[in-house]
Amino acid sequence: MENFEPVIRENIAKIKTELEQLDTEAIARQAGFLQRTERKLSVNNLLLALLALSTGVAPTLERIAAVSRLILGESYSKQALSKRINSGVDEFLAQVISRIFSDVKGRSVKGGAFASFNRVLLHDSTTIKLPGRFHSAFKGNSNRTKRKLALMKIQLVSDLLSERILHLSLSGFTRNDQAASGDIFSVARAGDLVLRDLGYFVVKSFKLMIDRNIFFLSRCRGGVMLLDPQTDKRIDLRKVLKKQGALDMDVLLSSTEKVPVRLVCCPVPEAVANERRRKAKTNRDKRHTPSKESLFLMGWSIFVTNVGRDVWNSKDFQPIYRLRWRIEIIFKAWKSHLKITELNVANEMMLRLSIMTKLLFCALTHHVCFALEILSPATLHVSLLRMARIFADCAILIAAIVLDVSPAELLSYLIKSHGFYERRSDRKNFSQLASVCALG
Repeated sequence: MENFEPVIRENIAKIKTELEQLDTEAIARQAGFLQRTERKLSVNNLLLALLALSTGVAPTLERIAAVSRLILGESYSKQALSKRINSGVDEFLAQVISRIFSDVKGRSVKGGAFASFNRVLLHDSTTIKLPGRFHSAFKGNSNRTKRKLALMKIQLVSDLLSERILHLSLSGFTRNDQAASGDIFSVARAGDLVLRDLGYFVVKSFKLMIDRNIFFLSRCRGGVMLLDPQTDKRIDLRKVLKKQGALDMDVLLSSTEKVPVRLVCCPVPEAVANERRRKAKTNRDKRHTPSKESLFLMGWSIFVTNVGRDVWNSKDFQPIYRLRWRIEIIFKAWKSHLKITELNVANEMMLRLSIMTKLLFCALTHHVCFALEILSPATLHVSLLRMARIFADCAILIAAIVLDVSPAELLSYLIKSHGFYERRSDRKNFSQLASVCALG
């Protein structure tokens, strides 16, 4: 495949079609974003403006109003726009993103170890540091100076097989991953597989997944009680591993919940085990001084799952779990190339609007990457990081495709809208001051 332009245009056109077919007004009302119908700028046109602006720098009311004027073909002021934006904007845009980018039709990359599952869901979070004045909305962790820190946490659920974004939500840092463990049930369905790290290790969540026929693979948290299903007696994992060297057995998690899971312990290379132990011993938090048992168990990767032995053998676990790292690559693409940390921090509402607008561009990038992967020869594979860098560098070109104008037309319009000083009576601009000096 040599010409990628039709693919880009076709997929952006599909997203716009999905947007038109979506009942965005109903979603906006449900999220509390829309209290009354706006006659001039519809919700769909506002979303189209945000999609075009998502490719560039942090949006401002002035930029959104200017693009809205281009879409409408008539005047629209930033003052009118400011009346539209309220605290429900992030919830509204999160729902729009998840509905558009989870429902777009396309072939999933499926087979091998994943042949038994409908989807493979990655769930993780990333944080963005904010100015301290946003502490009340996005509480950060405490520090020794007792300063009020502000940290935004983004929870993401993505489908590993199709690169689709299924769930997004914002919170403060103090809503930890354990508290967000239940978020997965808003999207997970029977037959799905969930991959998450230790931060989401909640025994009750595992129990609910089993009840709903949702599969999971997780690292096992140190200190959790493991019981023999036959005797209900505690299993001394250190003792068993010293004797056997590896393990694949059925256990019960927790003495209170007694959740039936499959426990798999795979030995890791000595160098990896020693590095884990070194980091544990040099941890500055003295509350987490490792015990002899925990140091010993660092020589193994220990997993819990409800996937049967007829689907995976014990050798499958480590390579499969390593695929969870894909979500870290996603976050790197977002932060390093798609610049989700460069936000409008004028006020809380613009902060929420700008982060969700940036995430709209991230979702668009994911969607196009998957489309290119499907259409490319078997010997070529799309790099999300490289594509993110290209999309960021070609922002105005993508915006032009979204708005269905030529790049030259868009550039001309942006110069006309933003390239000149505003007419102000309270102060003179540089050219006016220079003219006064020239005239003496």
